[in-house]
Amino acid sequence: MTNLKRAFFWAAIYLAVIFVLGQADYSGRPIINFASYFYLAVMIAVPVTLFFPSISRVSTFVPLLVWAGIYLVLLQMIDRNLSANEGEFAVIILEFVLLEAGVWFAHQLALQIGHAESIMDALALSAFPNRAHQIEEESQRIGIELRRSRRYHRPLSLVVIESESEDQKTTREMLRSIQHDLLNRFTSARVGQIIDDRVRQTDLVMRDHRGRFVVLCPETELENTILLAKRIALAIKERTNLHVLWGVAAFPEEALTFDDLLQKATERLMSSDAIHNEQVPAFEPN
Repeated sequence: MTNLKRAFFWAAIYLAVIFVLGQADYSGRPIINFASYFYLAVMIAVPVTLFFPSISRVSTFVPLLVWAGIYLVLLQMIDRNLSANEGEFAVIILEFVLLEAGVWFAHQLALQIGHAESIMDALALSAFPNRAHQIEEESQRIGIELRRSRRYHRPLSLVVIESESEDQKTTREMLRSIQHDLLNRFTSARVGQIIDDRVRQTDLVMRDHRGRFVVLCPETELENTILLAKRIALAIKERTNLHVLWGVAAFPEEALTFDDLLQKATERLMSSDAIHNEQVPAFEPN
């Protein structure tokens, strides 16, 4: 059994134990009478730990300590008599242990899902290699380029590029399957490769948390950045049949920080269909 399958198995066993212990009764009353806030804590703790990627990147002890603290606060603030028997110290200990076990199982499952996604990303990048990195990883270079442009009064622009399927409803349905998730990663890698082929070596290619591509273009006026965005959009449309949304912003005329540049360019996202009748001049990277 693989680690991912094992994590799913134990998470399912955990949920089954919670359900059986809470629902099993003898002579018309529950064998173990859990407090209602325990169920609420489990319902919140497990999904939050599982579906927030940032939590899976920290040590397991961090969410365990956080939810242990939350449970102790609830224990002090809420009257157990409202939903459970008073003074059941053994039940309180069992609730605490089960909550911590749930957080641990969810964290392990999130880790295994993260590993599986990393493998899929590696496969996609091996098929379509490109130099796009996550924005968080490039914060130092972003700061350097902004300071250089500000100090020497040099132009700098930014492009945000987002691809989308023609049928958004179909895409939402397909996103629910692992097969489409894998296809989406390969498509994203292909788009990154096309972008990589058309930007200069001095341009910084990144991806944000939504999977959009962000290109920081030092020494580039806004007009040339627009031409670059149009050329990339046309190439993506021709090679992948994907619609492309793009937006640009210039430093320092329109924004003074990277976050503001990103926000401005995102607000200007427009479909390549809006400029399909315009002639796109050649603009080869250096």
